[in-house]
Amino acid sequence: MAGHHLSILFLCLQTWPEAAGRHTDVLLVNGILGESVIFPSNIEKSLQVISISWNSKTSVAFINPGDSGTVTPTHKNYYGRINLIGQNYDLVLSNLRMEDAGDYKADINTNTDTITKYYHLQVYRKLWENRAWCLPLLC
Repeated sequence: MAGHHLSILFLCLQTWPEAAGRHTDVLLVNGILGESVIFPSNIEKSLQVISISWNSKTSVAFINPGDSGTVTPTHKNYYGRINLIGQNYDLVLSNLRMEDAGDYKADINTNTDTITKYYHLQVYRKLWENRAWCLPLLC
């Protein structure tokens, strides 16, 4: 029975594309309160990225790709919680809060045009901690 519950939890915590609301290509991103989540940018390697602007209910961050890529949070709610991962400029939002839940948009400016990607972040509370228990006689 416990395995069944873990399977359901794993399924619920996956990230998958979802057609929803006004945008047909919305990526559903699930996160856990207090932990981190990754917004994958899925930028083709052949594209020359000039800048990336992230927005939600407010402005979130501005990314200047450069050699190592720099990210500048543009709203105080995101100071100290925004980072980049990988050469693909995936956005990492740490220390998730319930108010982080909602719609996000990335405007990816390339040398030829602007690609807009849409995300929907759901933040869940952790229901339990996994702990290993060991009886002294068996350890």
